Amino acid sequence: METIRIDIINPKAKSILQNLADLQGKKSSIEGSWKAVYGKWIAYEETFPAQIRGDQIKMFSENYYMFVGQFVLDTLIVNNYGYGTYTLDGNKFEEIVKLHANESRIGGKIRILIEVKNDTLTQCWPADENWNLPEEYSVEKYVRVN
Repeated sequence: METIRIDIINPKAKSILQNLADLQGKKSSIEGSWKAVYGKWIAYEETFPAQIRGDQIKMFSENYYMFVGQFVLDTLIVNNYGYGTYTLDGNKFEEIVKLHANESRIGGKIRILIEVKNDTLTQCWPADENWNLPEEYSVEKYVRVN
């Protein structure tokens, strides 16, 4: 393979080549472990952690996601877990559910709009086939733990 000396290329081309070189081997911005810090779900009027207590961790690898947590609202205890594969295209994240605490979701797809800012990941769902959110939708916010 021929080596190109980027120090003799025009500045704009040099910048593009350097950016491409920097991207090689880098992980997606969502890969790693995340801890839930906020939740507002369609099914509940209450929010986490204001009225709902608990904890949840979500992890992403190159092609897989998984999450596990437990939430408590008064005397209701919800064990929340799941895993599957995913695709990510910009801010369009689609989960293909392999296992879920809510068995009706197994085998389905969940379209989620995501945003990563610094160490915070925000998920909004369910998006429709055109990636639009309904008037009422769920929101989860996570902070990176590694």
